[in-house]
Amino acid sequence: MNILHIQADDRESNSGILSLLQNHPKVILDIKRLIYGDYLVDNWLIIERKKINDLLVSIIDGRLFQQAEKICQSPYQSLLIIEGLGSDIQNTKMDRRAVLGALACVSLTYGICILRTKDNIETVNTMLYASQQKSRTEKKQLRRHGYRPKSFKKQQSFILQGLPNVGPILAKALLLHFGSVRTVMLATEAQLQEVEGIGNKKAKNIIQLLTR
Repeated sequence: MNILHIQADDRESNSGILSLLQNHPKVILDIKRLIYGDYLVDNWLIIERKKINDLLVSIIDGRLFQQAEKICQSPYQSLLIIEGLGSDIQNTKMDRRAVLGALACVSLTYGICILRTKDNIETVNTMLYASQQKSRTEKKQLRRHGYRPKSFKKQQSFILQGLPNVGPILAKALLLHFGSVRTVMLATEAQLQEVEGIGNKKAKNIIQLLTR
């Protein structure tokens, strides 16, 4: 595992996580006031961490959605970690359907991934696992550079297949609809959705990649 650089918000000082990160031999920790979330991993992944009780309070007062909106506007991949056991919610009066609805909104509307951890140790391990998986994925993606399409049309398709969830068939559909790679890159979210096979989420992901 390579050295992992993590920035932690200074308001997380009572979480118990900072001491775990400081004592980890493969982590360099920088404690500061963050604009987005609670942790920034390798200048790539922004993490908002909530214990279950805090999650419930943030749903009631609307803070969760304000934070989600802010995080999704950041230039980083985003993750919401919910820390705690299912039994932590049993003694509350919060309707489980309200919790599920809120999490669905965070995931589907704001595009933020959600993971559960049982305690702060597992939260730290999740940060480490995420970084490891990203490194492995990047190594695999480098193999794509070895392919050099020769024909003009294949070169165009190759470029477009670098967009999120765009394969050969969708790349061809984009070229047929817009006429050129440049026009595809300049298209709005609404214009992208005019192409069969591109829905709201896929169009949003493409625009985010091109504009961040």
